[in-house]
Amino acid sequence: MSKKSFIISLIGRPNVGKSSIFNRLMNKSTKAIAHDMPGVTRDRHYGHFKFDAFDEKENLFAPEGVLIDTGGFYPEGVEIDESSKNTDHFFNLMTKHAELAIDESDLVLMVCDIREGLLPYDESIANYVRSKQKKFFVLLNKFDGSHLEDEIVQFYSLGVEEDQIFPVSASHGLGVDFLRAKINEEALFSVNTKKEDGLAVQRGIIPREKVISKVAIVGSPNAGKSTLLNALVGEERALVSDIAGTTVDPIEAYFDIYFGKEVDDYDPLKFVAKQKVKKATIEEVVEKHLAEAESKDENIDEAETELPEIKQEGSFWRSVQIIDTAGIRKQSSVKELVESQSVFRALRSISDCEIVIHLVDVVKGIGHQDRRLIDIAIEKGKSVIVCLNKFDLISEDLKDEKKKKEWLLDIRAKIPWLNHCDIILLSAKYKKHLKKLKESIKKTVKIRNKKISTGELNRAIFELVESHSITLGGRGQKRFKVKYASVIKMSPPTILMFANRSQGIPDNYRRYLQNGLRDYFMLDNTPIHLIFRSGDENKVKQAVDRDQRSPV
Repeated sequence: MSKKSFIISLIGRPNVGKSSIFNRLMNKSTKAIAHDMPGVTRDRHYGHFKFDAFDEKENLFAPEGVLIDTGGFYPEGVEIDESSKNTDHFFNLMTKHAELAIDESDLVLMVCDIREGLLPYDESIANYVRSKQKKFFVLLNKFDGSHLEDEIVQFYSLGVEEDQIFPVSASHGLGVDFLRAKINEEALFSVNTKKEDGLAVQRGIIPREKVISKVAIVGSPNAGKSTLLNALVGEERALVSDIAGTTVDPIEAYFDIYFGKEVDDYDPLKFVAKQKVKKATIEEVVEKHLAEAESKDENIDEAETELPEIKQEGSFWRSVQIIDTAGIRKQSSVKELVESQSVFRALRSISDCEIVIHLVDVVKGIGHQDRRLIDIAIEKGKSVIVCLNKFDLISEDLKDEKKKKEWLLDIRAKIPWLNHCDIILLSAKYKKHLKKLKESIKKTVKIRNKKISTGELNRAIFELVESHSITLGGRGQKRFKVKYASVIKMSPPTILMFANRSQGIPDNYRRYLQNGLRDYFMLDNTPIHLIFRSGDENKVKQAVDRDQRSPV
């Protein structure tokens, strides 16, 4: 018997504590933003966990659990007043997402506020869940003491039995362990008594292959980040609206990329090169980077490579975790606590990923905030793919290929410090050029995990330094020399150089070395970190050996 997933959804009207219960059940206090204000949770948030094994003698196995946190649920919808605040406009979209969560659920946890008592909205939610023929528990949240026991009786009018009502306190953890045990029991019996082969879990919730990389979508509000995530996943995973600031919490999902036979089955981050590519000669590298003109003559709108639509035998596919983040505005524009928490989590997503897709509204162009966010990502060692979204809005003006090429070169000229990053035109709404984006992600994953031998590295650095030598000023002027170099780690490439001087190396010379190594070893789409040390050669080599042995 193949293992199945048991899907549980938290459903209820706004501000009853669904996110707090979600965090308690997942044992993660910061998984979802919980705040005493309706409408904070808008998208569906998925948590994955394992149930406890039950009885091996009876051939019962522990299924995978999927817990879904949803936004406020009004089964009849909400009549929107034009003068209402933005939050009110989200409730109908949130209702649609809650309905999707109920449809895919095996068990519904209906959350009520025991201090407010039974409200008509609670009754309509219970009737809706019952109409879908879903089993449900009623969670009476904010049960903070025995003085509230008399309030439990009124909830029996929902048509539930005593063993379906659970007084809990998400803020204090009361009743949560008992609830978790009952969910565990329900899941084990329910899944093990089903005859069908499995539950149809919505695509993108759980990775189908080994997860090879973590990618974050960042950018200004209303740039189309949620639309791009939905397009990549192939499902309506994130809530989309025209109102800036729709996404509050980071939304996680998964999609698959075909890597072909070049991916090593034993380790998803090791690649076996099947074709030998001729390296640039050191003379070509030096000539290129000593030239004044550094712009690239690159046509990014070339024909897309078709990827196989059907999985082939063998583990030639890999899953990529994609994270949609809240739009990040200037710090001076962030006033509310919820938005500040959203921005904090978006910035943390940058730190936690390997690749950043920076989405730009092509009509608005690349602004100061976009430059700052890209700077932050590069400083943290992340690969950046700049995607110019909503290209369909200006495509009429750039039908001529020559005009388009000039326009792209002009964009590169405005951000020359991104000359090693891919810039891709796309339309997330109409799913145009998504394959080109996937190809860029695949290429970037490979490059960040490329192997560089110490011998080749030292030869390249020696020739770069000899071809363009500098004399460092200060006390006892000396010609700069590198005696030994080693790759400490990849993702991103971090190179330790033992030199006769480790201080006072000009920034432009550092860039010269970085660009030279990038071209020589074909390290596009990744920053290169250089660390310089001087002193006793044996001590430095010992330090190199120690750094290489240390986990990174």
